[in-house]
Amino acid sequence: MSRGRLLGLLLLYLLVIGMSLLVVTNRHHSRELFAELQHLEKERDELSADWSRLKLEQSTLLNQVHVENRSKEVLNMQKPSADNIKVIRE
Repeated sequence: MSRGRLLGLLLLYLLVIGMSLLVVTNRHHSRELFAELQHLEKERDELSADWSRLKLEQSTLLNQVHVENRSKEVLNMQKPSADNIKVIRE
C-alpha cells in the first residue's frame, strides 16, 4: 500500500471515530433534554393543580353566604334595620 493511501485510510478512520463520538454526545444531550422536559411538564401539571385549588378556594371565600357568616362571627356585624338605612339622593 502506498503511503498516501494509508494516510487516507487513517484519516477516514479518524473521521468515523469522530463522527461516532458526536453521535453519542448528541444522543446523550437529547436524553438529558428529554428528562428535563418531563420534569418541567410534571412541575407544570402540579402548578396547574395548585392553581385550580386556589381558584376554588377563592370562589368559596368570596361566596356571599360565607362572607356574611364570617362578618357575623368574627366582626360581630349585623344587617341594619330599616330605621337605620338612609337613602341619599343627589
